[in-house]
Amino acid sequence: MSFLQKCSNKHATKFLVRAGIDSISINPDVTVFTRKVVASIEQRIMLEKALGQVKVDPDWDLPDPDEG
Repeated sequence: MSFLQKCSNKHATKFLVRAGIDSISINPDVTVFTRKVVASIEQRIMLEKALGQVKVDPDWDLPDPDEG
């Protein structure tokens, strides 16, 4: 899934990454910050999957990416 979203807010970035977004448009002044946030969230997601503790928020109403 690809989506362009101006994003310098940590919470919005977390939501977008957990929602499966793989492209975020950002301002140059927040590039390093956003890359670190995305890497941190992606690592957390991998750890949760490895431990079988995937967090699902029912309010998101998102399709499961692992289902066909």
